[in-house]
Amino acid sequence: MAASDSNRSPAKSRWLKVLGGLGVFFLAFGGKLKFLLPLLQLLKLGKVGGTIWSMFLMMGTYALIYPWQFAVGLVLMIFIHEMGHVLAAKQKGLPVSAPAFIPFVGAFITMKKSPQDAATEAYIACGGPLLGTIGAFLCLWLGRSLDLPVLITVAWFGFFLNLINLLPIHPLDGGRIVTAISRWLWVVGLVVGLVVIIWLRSILFGLIWLLFVWQLVQHWRQRKRPHHVMTTEVAVPRQRFEEAGLPIPGTEHTRELAFTCYSQLADRMSYCDIFYPGLGKLATVPFEHGPVIGVRMTGVSGSDPENVHVRLEMTVVPDGSSGVIREDAYYQVPPRVRVAYGAAYFGLLFVLSVLLVMTRELMPAGV
Repeated sequence: MAASDSNRSPAKSRWLKVLGGLGVFFLAFGGKLKFLLPLLQLLKLGKVGGTIWSMFLMMGTYALIYPWQFAVGLVLMIFIHEMGHVLAAKQKGLPVSAPAFIPFVGAFITMKKSPQDAATEAYIACGGPLLGTIGAFLCLWLGRSLDLPVLITVAWFGFFLNLINLLPIHPLDGGRIVTAISRWLWVVGLVVGLVVIIWLRSILFGLIWLLFVWQLVQHWRQRKRPHHVMTTEVAVPRQRFEEAGLPIPGTEHTRELAFTCYSQLADRMSYCDIFYPGLGKLATVPFEHGPVIGVRMTGVSGSDPENVHVRLEMTVVPDGSSGVIREDAYYQVPPRVRVAYGAAYFGLLFVLSVLLVMTRELMPAGV
């Protein structure tokens, strides 16, 4: 019997690494699995029904490899992580779908509207690892209290999944969180990520790392492309300027304006929110060419007694995509908020690292 257990242990270890890599893959690429939505609609899965049905399907699939108790716990760890993102998105007023699970591919949620700034993106990204860590800790506590080794193993997987997902590489959660701290941490992510790839010998991690490098290269090449200037005119009530105590801009008044861009799943359109100093949001302008890299006010026109007709020039890069890097205004985060996210991010990294080591020592031998 001892020899048989020894023979099975390496196989189990390999499967655990495979499942860990798959878990990170679908947590990272959850938003990019939208092509699977038509399949789910074809199966007539509702919001809650689809989640439950697909969860049981994944549990059954993993039960073919591991004991059913571990399969159930594994999927629940993933579910808790995803629900962390769902709850965080709803707190920020962004509508999201219920999680959907696909065996050996992953679980994902879809957002009908993308975040409009780095702080919001980081908040939603934090939700998954934070709630996932709490769920894994409760699993560890139950495993110790009830003397159930399988729960301790599930807890270790939960800690591992959430820790590795905090690597500062886009599109992992860590890569999104550090956008509200410092994008220089992406450089750290490239180096550390390469070390992790060598350590785990994971093809999936390699693909994630290469995708991130490709996105950075594309952004650099995108900046080299010829720019296109799109002109438009928006009507702003004169009363808004008066209530804000601001003078009405002159016919030749020019200035650079702050802006944020986002897309909506419902109509598959991109929008640009444009802001005027002291006035707040000036207008929302739809566009198709993107990404927008600059917005300039070129004066006002007409003599409308009720509205100020503001002329705008939007500089875009034709046939491009915003990719991993957004416009500079997207990353304008107050210093106090940056410090708060930095403390939360590095604190969570430390806690997960300690819990992972402690839990490993409690795991049954041979796992």
